[in-house]
Amino acid sequence: MAARKKKKKKYRMFWFFAKMQLVLLLAVIAGACWYYFGGYAEEVKDLKTQAIELVRHSSKETFKANQTSIVYASDESVISTLKGGKDSYYLSITDMPSNVECAIVSIEDKKFFRHNGIDYRALLRAVKAMIENGEATQGGSTITMQLARNIFLSQEKTWQRKVEEMYIARELEKKYTKDEILEFYLNNIYFGNGYYGIQSASRGYFNRDVQDLDLSEQAFLCAIPNNPTLYDPLTNITNTYKRRNRILKNMLDDGKISKTAYENALGEVMALDRPETLAKNDYVETYTYYCAARALMETEDFQFKYQFSSEDEKNNMTKLMRRCTVSVRKSCILRATGSIRHLT
Repeated sequence: MAARKKKKKKYRMFWFFAKMQLVLLLAVIAGACWYYFGGYAEEVKDLKTQAIELVRHSSKETFKANQTSIVYASDESVISTLKGGKDSYYLSITDMPSNVECAIVSIEDKKFFRHNGIDYRALLRAVKAMIENGEATQGGSTITMQLARNIFLSQEKTWQRKVEEMYIARELEKKYTKDEILEFYLNNIYFGNGYYGIQSASRGYFNRDVQDLDLSEQAFLCAIPNNPTLYDPLTNITNTYKRRNRILKNMLDDGKISKTAYENALGEVMALDRPETLAKNDYVETYTYYCAARALMETEDFQFKYQFSSEDEKNNMTKLMRRCTVSVRKSCILRATGSIRHLT
């Protein structure tokens, strides 16, 4: 009798799994039909083409935002800051502290050096968590996908944006090395309060270069980009501390720091030191551009004039002056009259 019941139970389990397989197969077929006959296949194909073109036409300069420049007086005192659209300083990966690299990888994308731009398991975990919690509680984006979104796309939450983000990430991994991608990422992510990139954040929150920060301070900064509002050290520093501690624990577990270094960093209290904002002197900025443009013209063997022999000569002079001024605004690399220099 017991053997008969066991046999019936075995058959019930068999038919249960058979039905489940049939349901899954029908779901796959339905999804494929919806994909191909609903016009989505063509749309996805277009998104892939766009992604390939975006990355193909990119270069390292694509990832270098308008950088902040400082105007110095002849005695080396700071008299003005030229920020353009945002506060940003660019550091090469060779100048980036190793602890910063380890910290951001440990918290944002542990498999960064092993995947090809997409971590499919992380995406599945994110979907599973969203289903279980009814909201997005963890991200599935890799560092490369975040870079793709920040540089080439908007922050809108649509399936089209996500698909294109994945295609761009794959193309970025084909064109650039892991070190280059990490360099682009650390120089472009947002750290809140107008600071883009790790160097800008270091100067903005600690008034020091990132190379001069200790382990705890560097991990503290790396806690911010995941959610610059939630982890804003000016308004939610308790949250920033919690995430810093999590980063330090990850680094310890990953073997990147010692137990002693972990414990010392864990107990450190942050001493934020935000630099004073210099009053904006439009006349200083205007004169700086004027001096730098003239210096740039001299490098092209173009003589500065106030009087012209013809209208064409005057127009050519005007065009060159405009071109030089635009060039200076994009990247102030001159020390014109001892007053301006770039920080990178």
